Amino acid sequence: MGAGAAAVAVVTAVFAWGAGTVAATTDRNGSACATALATCLNEFSSGTTCTPSLPVPIRELSRTLPESGYNLTLLRPGVFSYLDGVYTSLLVWEPKGRQLVVVDAADSPASNTDGGAGTLLNAAVDEVLDGATPRKVHILYSHAHLDHIGASHRVVEHLRAAHPAVRVAIWGTDEADEMVQRSSTRRALRVTRRVPRSGARLSLTRGLRVDLHVVGGHTATDLAIHIPPTKRAGGAPGVLHHADVVFPGWSPPYTLAFTEDVGRFRDVHTQLLELDWEVFSGGHLTRLGTRADVAASRRYATDLFEAAALAIATVDNKAFLEAGGGAVADPQSPLFGNTWANWDLLRQLQQDVCAQAMVAKWGCVLAGMDVMIRPNCFAAIIHLLVEG
Repeated sequence: MGAGAAAVAVVTAVFAWGAGTVAATTDRNGSACATALATCLNEFSSGTTCTPSLPVPIRELSRTLPESGYNLTLLRPGVFSYLDGVYTSLLVWEPKGRQLVVVDAADSPASNTDGGAGTLLNAAVDEVLDGATPRKVHILYSHAHLDHIGASHRVVEHLRAAHPAVRVAIWGTDEADEMVQRSSTRRALRVTRRVPRSGARLSLTRGLRVDLHVVGGHTATDLAIHIPPTKRAGGAPGVLHHADVVFPGWSPPYTLAFTEDVGRFRDVHTQLLELDWEVFSGGHLTRLGTRADVAASRRYATDLFEAAALAIATVDNKAFLEAGGGAVADPQSPLFGNTWANWDLLRQLQQDVCAQAMVAKWGCVLAGMDVMIRPNCFAAIIHLLVEG
């Protein structure tokens, strides 16, 4: 078996985790969720979702990490995924030119060691290098949030201690550099290679390159970090890293992962799917994703906006008054004159409509969505009201 075919076999094995287990438990797990979902929808009341919450699909339950504290998986020759149970990164090693690429350097409780003085990513880097000495290291910042890039100082410090002659380049957008410059923690290093709006390309070998596309979706200038596939027979699969929009198998948390542009959060899925790749790294959680995961996330976002529009149209003045909206005009009510109480009630009623529609459709599809659907709905409703 050639190297390319071997890599494809490895990727297939990654995605086939527990395929038999999932198949064997789908009926049992699906039946349990269907029963819980029916109860939830039957007993749905204002201001809540599902009590108890819907069961997490077995395929999305956290897997036990090895003693090292992380999973390092070969995706294709020279390209590895790093997962520590909370965050995901990519490592790329090109031995001929002795170039190492580190895609994100998460600063998380799961990846920190020695009271925060070190990071498990350093051990993963050493494992990838396997005794080799890098000539140049490229650290790529996916976006301007320290939880994904805040360990870069420790990674570079570790590499320079082990390889004093190594040259380091930090790739990121102006937005990322400005955030690092404003930070008082000095957790991340300043950008030394600016990625313009038109994007950038890091060519390592004839068959291995990393393309940096500025696409947004979470912050204004999130990067879609794309390693294109090789097209020759038995070629290597394409790999894509884009953080904090798609959470494979799960709904987005809170207000769509605290996105700065809700409309772009929805629309960026299409741009990600236009790129040629098979393996997806979303920046978080316990497994890699596929094109099907990104497509499912896009459908979820589309449905969410439709449910938000339905909620805005459904909650009219009559429904508002029947729910107690007139209390602020009643001098005998403790809510008399409390404008915020009125707004809160209106948004609650709108979230009820949106959440119920979404739980009915997605409750047994994406894990955790019943827990996060109300803030998801809030984000979509406010976006439609404010930006249309």
